Amino acid sequence: MNSLAEPARDRQGIMIGLLAVGYMLVELIPVHLVKMVVSLVIMLVILWVLPRVQGSFMVISLSLLSAGILLMILYHASLEEWLKAARVNLTLVAIFLFTPLLGIPVRTGGYVEALKTLLARKMNNPNFFFAGSSLLSHLLGVVLNIGAISIVHELSRASQIQDKRLVAASINRGFVSTIFWSPYFSAMALILSSLSVKWTDVLLYALGLSLIALIVSYLFERPYALKKEADEREEHHDERERKKAKWKVMELFLLLFIMVATVLLAERLTSSTMTFIICVLSATYPLFWCLLKGEGAAYKKELKNHVFIGIPRMKKEIVLFLIAGFFSGAFVKSGWSNAIVEGLNGAFSQYQILIAYLIAFSIVATAVMGLHPIVVVTIVATSIDPLKLGFSHEFFAILLLSSWGISNTVSPATAVNNLLSALLKEDLFKVSMHWNLKFALVMLFIIPIYLKAVGI
Repeated sequence: MNSLAEPARDRQGIMIGLLAVGYMLVELIPVHLVKMVVSLVIMLVILWVLPRVQGSFMVISLSLLSAGILLMILYHASLEEWLKAARVNLTLVAIFLFTPLLGIPVRTGGYVEALKTLLARKMNNPNFFFAGSSLLSHLLGVVLNIGAISIVHELSRASQIQDKRLVAASINRGFVSTIFWSPYFSAMALILSSLSVKWTDVLLYALGLSLIALIVSYLFERPYALKKEADEREEHHDERERKKAKWKVMELFLLLFIMVATVLLAERLTSSTMTFIICVLSATYPLFWCLLKGEGAAYKKELKNHVFIGIPRMKKEIVLFLIAGFFSGAFVKSGWSNAIVEGLNGAFSQYQILIAYLIAFSIVATAVMGLHPIVVVTIVATSIDPLKLGFSHEFFAILLLSSWGISNTVSPATAVNNLLSALLKEDLFKVSMHWNLKFALVMLFIIPIYLKAVGI
């Protein structure tokens, strides 16, 4: 049975992986023929993978695809418009396929054991445990994306504090606040490419909002954490071992700094898009780092695992992203977005901040109901001109990014909550909505006020 399944899985990995190659070709050779071929490959991937998707992802994907096709037919879309609609979320999928490679140096470098050694003495302090888990999830999430969840959960098991709510809240909120600003998330690629905004133009404002989210999260859980009294436990590590671990952790943070700084410099010094920069960096930097560290064989093994195991596991998300992009293209063709803008301006003409609240709450509310935030954010980002609503592109970008991030804390449809639920063996709705709803509501209240206050 497995011998039959493995070749099919390998073919899926290669076929879906071609989308990443297709994105690079469109960027490097932006001629009509290349765009047409890539669009056709996207359509083939959707038709081939969709029958293999099950559950709510299948229902949502089929509904969006059917609605998109209907709109394109009703509004007499040309062949070129069909092909263009298929490519709407190609940048997002490229980021989704490339960025897991950035985790290879972290997984092969022995950094997790070094963190365990260095943090062991403090992990039984409830306040340090919560703040440390949040910060580690945040920092590792920049590069490892969802992979940071498993690593920080593993680190948390070294502590005597095993309160599931404390573990889940610290990891969840620390991770999702990374979405506000990290260039390595698909959310950033989608929103900045749709709104033609530079990452450097929103970075400082988004970092400020991330800091607020971490502080609010800590204030929410601090009274809860202080009630937990764990016995101090002496961890016996040789001083040489601790010193070695300290250097390893410094090396890890140097790695993270170089990855972020490279994007910052490349965006300022070149005319390339941020998505293209991220994809090139993701494809080359881990290879050079592993070769420099003498880990070439480990890199080869990790790359094969990504193509033949990791990518097939992501197929349902990738198909949903592609179909959401196609539906968004059809929605733009229909012209309904103009009616929505006119309706919002008519209802809230003197109160633009209420429009911001409505958009943010819509993203989170639909996520709570089980709709992946990619669907609503794609439609809003690609079909609505923020200037017509009285917002700058930067304001709108951070509003969508932060709303997407906050929706991840409470949505039962997102990977972070499903993974935490499995790791902690806890009910999904308790991990998502029950433990995070109040935090999400407070952050939704803060976000538009913060954006207005900083004058973006």
